[in-house]
Amino acid sequence: MFQIIKVDSGIDAKLEFEISNIVKAAYERLNNQYDRSKYISDYLDERYGGCWRVTIGKSFTSCGTYYLSQLLRLSYQNDQIEIVRTQGDAEFEIVQRDQGMNQAVFDSILGIIQNAQQMQKNLSAQVEYISECVESKHTGKWAVICGYDFNSRVPYVNNNLVCVARKGIRYTVLMISK
Repeated sequence: MFQIIKVDSGIDAKLEFEISNIVKAAYERLNNQYDRSKYISDYLDERYGGCWRVTIGKSFTSCGTYYLSQLLRLSYQNDQIEIVRTQGDAEFEIVQRDQGMNQAVFDSILGIIQNAQQMQKNLSAQVEYISECVESKHTGKWAVICGYDFNSRVPYVNNNLVCVARKGIRYTVLMISK
């Protein structure tokens, strides 16, 4: 039995009904949470475009940004399910950006992250590449944190932090000293 926990304004009744049906189909056809979430995500990506993130678990909390107010939380067969439309793999999802950060620095960092993803296969190589490029182009000492899901508390110089997600990976780049 479905229990709708939260529906944002970007999910109309028709889309909510369709998502409910695709969730039921995933549970009928597949046996584990990963395969179910991939099945649902792939279906929504193909049908509606963008990048849909589907999280299935027993008990979890989440925090992030999403696109066009398209978020649906529900429970089904003792699982909690969160379905969110993000901006897509080709685009950056801006998690946090200091308001005073210079636009040229911000654009430069996004370009460096994009290049790192294209050129480097593993996350540690991406961190090293991003760190070297940012420090060679911008004054100060910078730190790079990269991973699939993390929270960080690092002191940094005001107006010099950006946290973005792309292709499911979160990148935090911040100036730690001038």
